[in-house]
Amino acid sequence: MVNSYTSKIGTLQKYKFVMIPVWIDWRKLSDGKVIKKQFAVIGLKKLDTDTHIIHPVTDFILHNWQARKFNTQKKHAFNIVKFLNYLMFNKHSMRIHSMSDLKLADGNKYLNTLTSEGHSIGTVKDSERTLTYFYLWLVDKGVIASIDKNSFVKKETIHGSIYYESPFQVIYPERRPPNVEHSFPVKYIPLLLEIAILEAMPIALGVYIQLFGGLRVGEVVNLKRTQVKKRIANGDFLFEIKDQNFRSDLKDSAGSSYVKRPRNQRIFQIKDWGESLFNNHIELFKATDNTNALFVNRDGKAMSGRSYRQYFDKLKKCFIEFLKTYGDSEDKILAHHLSIMSWSTHIGRGTFTNMLAEVAENPYDIAFPRGDKSLLSSLSYMARTERLRKKLEQKFNNMHEVYIPKLIEKRQQKEQ
Repeated sequence: MVNSYTSKIGTLQKYKFVMIPVWIDWRKLSDGKVIKKQFAVIGLKKLDTDTHIIHPVTDFILHNWQARKFNTQKKHAFNIVKFLNYLMFNKHSMRIHSMSDLKLADGNKYLNTLTSEGHSIGTVKDSERTLTYFYLWLVDKGVIASIDKNSFVKKETIHGSIYYESPFQVIYPERRPPNVEHSFPVKYIPLLLEIAILEAMPIALGVYIQLFGGLRVGEVVNLKRTQVKKRIANGDFLFEIKDQNFRSDLKDSAGSSYVKRPRNQRIFQIKDWGESLFNNHIELFKATDNTNALFVNRDGKAMSGRSYRQYFDKLKKCFIEFLKTYGDSEDKILAHHLSIMSWSTHIGRGTFTNMLAEVAENPYDIAFPRGDKSLLSSLSYMARTERLRKKLEQKFNNMHEVYIPKLIEKRQQKEQ
């Protein structure tokens, strides 16, 4: 195995390192059900034949992050793939023939190249962390003999976990104000839902769940029709959220979706919107692939994260266009702002958090509705959550009757 690490890195224009998502049968339950798990592995692809092999450097990913979520593995695998392709492209000028030739200066040069190419400070630091553990792994394997392991200083966090300080000398890029919109204007939420019903009905319920429950897209598409654990007396939903692995057939990692933390999650019932959307959704959409998924694509299969985002992109485009065409001056200003900012499905969670912050009395009032670690440990906040729900509902008391029909009528008048 070590000989594989010290072999030649590759030949320019003939090979390319790639990240490959693979599913494996992880374990078998007592009832015979097989639990699948997805891993990120590193392959060496031959470009002229479009074939690849799994490269032994995959062991680095499995050694450090085998027990972690696929997205964590994928992030580090992509960082290593990019670094190895950089080495392969520049191997002659850098005088690198195999991984045993690597020096800390090569890592410095690569990371500073990321800075000069205009990458964000977050991207550079993320790559630096991966490279720190990659070099340490190569030193431990005996692949790099010229680097002393004492170059990697072990530290302990305040929580007791161990990490290694970076041995690299990096010039970081300046922090830039993010061009990302994290929250949606509350008074336009009813209009967004109306347009979702008209233009992106398969995810209209999902948009509501994100806005009034703070769920991530991966958590939405992992819901089953039967996963409403119970309906609370006031009509709120209580969903049981957990990984379902509905789409193990997808090899494209962008289509896969994961639950960050399994939990029971409350979704606020505002007016009758949630009830109406849920009932309509259940009637219109049903999985035909035996998954019983709540959200399905046009073929009746469980909806992937990629498909959900495509529907959301359509909703986003239609919403902005509607404001530009039928809105007043305030609407047009918002349309311009949203057209130049970056925003996607996660804006639902950000909006939910902001709405809670406006009516919360302490951090716990925000922590529980966003998803506490344990439902039992958060039962004491249930009463506060009910108060929050009532306050949120008050914010929307007049919007559905006044604001939306006004804009819809404008469109109808112009189309006549």
